[in-house]
Amino acid sequence: MEDPRVGSARDNETAPGLSRVASGSNSASVSTLLATLAPVAIWTGACLFIFLVLRRFCPRVYSPRTFVSSLKPHERSPALPSGFILYMVSRECVYYINLRQAYLLSDFYANRLSSRTVLYMGVPRQYLDESRLRWLLGKSVKRIWMPQSCDELEKLVKEREQTAIRLEKAEFALIRMANFARKRMMKKQKGKTSETAEAAESGADNEKGEKGEKNYALTKSESKCGEKGRKFLPDSPVISMDGKTMNEAEDGRSSPTSSTSSSSSDSETPNHLPDVNGSVASQWLPHSSRPHHRPIANGFKRVDTIKWTRLRIKLLNSKIRNLRQAQLFKTDNYMSCVFVEFETHTDAQNAYQTLTHHRPLHMSQRYIGVKPFEILWSSLSMSWWQRIIRRFSIQTFICVLIIFWAIPSALVGSISNIKYLSETIFFLNWIGKLPQVIIGVLSGVLPALALSFLMSIVPGILRFLAKLAGIPTLSRIELFVQHAYFAFQVVQVFLITTLTSAASAAVGELLADPTMAKDLLSQNLPKASNFYLNYFLIQSLFFASANLVQVFNLFKFHVFPRLTNNARRQYNKWHQLERVHWGGVFPVYTNLGVITITYSLIAPVILGFALLGVAFLHAVWRYNLIYVYDSEIDTKGLVYPRALLQLLLGLYFAEVCLFGLFTLREAFGPVAMIAALVVVTGLVHHSLIEALGPLLWSLPKSLTTEEDQHLIGSDFETTRAANIAEQQRRFAQEREDERDPDEVIHEPGATRGIAVEGASGMADTLKEGATVEIQKRIDKKFPRLAKAIDFFMVYWRHWWSPAPDEKVNFIIRWLHPEIFSDFTVLRRMVPTDLPEPKYPDEVERDVYYPPAFFAKPPNLWIPKDPAGVSTQEVKHTEKILPMTDKHVTMDERGRFKTDFDATRQELDLTKLRY
Repeated sequence: MEDPRVGSARDNETAPGLSRVASGSNSASVSTLLATLAPVAIWTGACLFIFLVLRRFCPRVYSPRTFVSSLKPHERSPALPSGFILYMVSRECVYYINLRQAYLLSDFYANRLSSRTVLYMGVPRQYLDESRLRWLLGKSVKRIWMPQSCDELEKLVKEREQTAIRLEKAEFALIRMANFARKRMMKKQKGKTSETAEAAESGADNEKGEKGEKNYALTKSESKCGEKGRKFLPDSPVISMDGKTMNEAEDGRSSPTSSTSSSSSDSETPNHLPDVNGSVASQWLPHSSRPHHRPIANGFKRVDTIKWTRLRIKLLNSKIRNLRQAQLFKTDNYMSCVFVEFETHTDAQNAYQTLTHHRPLHMSQRYIGVKPFEILWSSLSMSWWQRIIRRFSIQTFICVLIIFWAIPSALVGSISNIKYLSETIFFLNWIGKLPQVIIGVLSGVLPALALSFLMSIVPGILRFLAKLAGIPTLSRIELFVQHAYFAFQVVQVFLITTLTSAASAAVGELLADPTMAKDLLSQNLPKASNFYLNYFLIQSLFFASANLVQVFNLFKFHVFPRLTNNARRQYNKWHQLERVHWGGVFPVYTNLGVITITYSLIAPVILGFALLGVAFLHAVWRYNLIYVYDSEIDTKGLVYPRALLQLLLGLYFAEVCLFGLFTLREAFGPVAMIAALVVVTGLVHHSLIEALGPLLWSLPKSLTTEEDQHLIGSDFETTRAANIAEQQRRFAQEREDERDPDEVIHEPGATRGIAVEGASGMADTLKEGATVEIQKRIDKKFPRLAKAIDFFMVYWRHWWSPAPDEKVNFIIRWLHPEIFSDFTVLRRMVPTDLPEPKYPDEVERDVYYPPAFFAKPPNLWIPKDPAGVSTQEVKHTEKILPMTDKHVTMDERGRFKTDFDATRQELDLTKLRY
């Protein structure tokens, strides 16, 4: 007789619980699990050891938020003491909606320029006029920015930046080569001096000794070098621009070697000598060795890089200045968007929540809190119909990409059951002959790692597609990536891998008897959880340990600086903390939650792995967020509630899996119960979206009232009571004025028609009397029951409806965040001593225009060298664009040293809180 039971109880089988894991017959054998656990545990232990050892010696990698000078005092994290006592004592206190509202209404955020500015997209052409916009949006408008299209100007500015960087690199190369040549010459002359001294002591010719000293004195300051790669000629003087030696240029007399030099120079150099007159570097470096390149626009002819870039930047500066002046008088190239600054944060919220235009898709797409540096200006120049076409095209492409991405994901899922495949497919039989440890690694570590690396490519592709779709800001791009990447994770990592893993485990039996497909699927579906046990170990231990050690940052701050000499790049890396792209982070762990919820009933052992993995992930990410990472691309926490709502998908999958398993075994009673549970889950999910949706994107007006009540305090209640008393007195006076002294007063016992006056009041009186009488009899006959009911009501009222000022335990506080974690409570957590943002006048004037309109030439930065080449190069370049050689030095060995703290006065990445 066929066993009607399902899941872990079918035919005396066991689910992948602890007992099944210990069983030798299970596909997820102990050896396979240990083959994954052992290397991951070794890697995790090694990473923890490296972290604990190097944390004291590499603070820029492991705790940059504690000391980097570009961070203001309120932005830094307190240094972590020795040991983790205080770190373990601290507890996470994040209550999303109310804390977000408290933060957005704090002075630190509400007074920012971005919080008072609304971006309107799809603005009609007739409303691209400042006076009409002020008339439309009201008197609270403070400033309006109407950006213009400037493709040509952007190209020129970009070319100027690239040319300036080329000039900076050429200056670095020149300084390095000149100092190396100077060092070699000094060594050579030092050897000559020692030889001359020995000859003088041995009684050599005095005239020859004096000539050698004269030559040494001459060549120490003036020497001529041959072509690149040739040895230096210390006996030859330096040739100036007019063909004379430096001595001839100074005192007008000829050098003893001038004729020889002239004849030799005629054969080695062109007729028109290069313009190196007075160049310090030319004392040791020939012109042919100076930095050079071959521009395409110059017909690939060789040019001196430093001289060419200076002339090119000078020309670009003139073109940019003229084009900017011409843009001021153009009125036909406005983008279909405007930035509107309002007087207060409340005015901006009112405008953001108000429907502005009567036509569809006109000024309906609006954003608040947009920071200038996260704007994608190419997206703002699109019209509304272009944005619609691009959006649907990109969504279609993503769907196609998900379908075709299933091919490598299916291959990875099948590898997790390589043992079954080796027994079924003849050319894979050799795998079964391998040692059990290697088979465990192939079926455990390899597929989980391969799937993780395969999915890590997706976020970069999705960000590129989001820009093509016309999304206007970087924070919105992260939300787009989170939504699409979660779809990738669910389909590829969960559905495809689960089905292929279950199918590959039964491929032999399925080929032998295809009619057993449903039974084989129901038997092997729980076995697919074996892959996810390994996947949890890889994601929670392997990658989390790597994030804790910060391997790449170790190389970036302690190895790469020894290999590169670009002070600008080192400065930017030092003062810019690593940014977190939440759109690519949240979906990975949300999908882990979905997998855990789905398999929690059919493979409960996964709960233990999930608990340990999530605990370790929480510790690693909390440390990194406090001490390492930065979140300039700020979604204002919107990724968190979206991840919570996406987590409910695991509940649907768990119910669908149970529904399928019960259906395959024809258990119709449980099928009906699961179907009803799916409906209830859908209703609750829909209610959550309706309740939380408006609060996620907008600030309610009631918060202003709450804030006013908090500021007014007890006077508010006194005024309210006085107003109520005044209203009652006025109503009583009105009733007295309306009463007629001659009217007939009807007694309650009088009748009118068939209705009895006071009947409704009498019914209420009888109801209340009966209730009181019944309560008295119960109290009299069953006193213990009455006390128990009273105690029960008082006790549970304390749980389901506590008073806000009541002292309660932690569980009640956790169960009622709407009471104990509301806006009035959490606003006390927001610091009140944070500095309010202040903006220079030129920043407020130009901040929401395209950067090409106000971008300044880059400030170049070269090292100060002992030979003095940098000093002369700075003077020559300052006529065209700013350059400095301060706070970067090059020693005699050619090594560069940068003072990152002192350079903030010269090259400051101004961090204004927009």
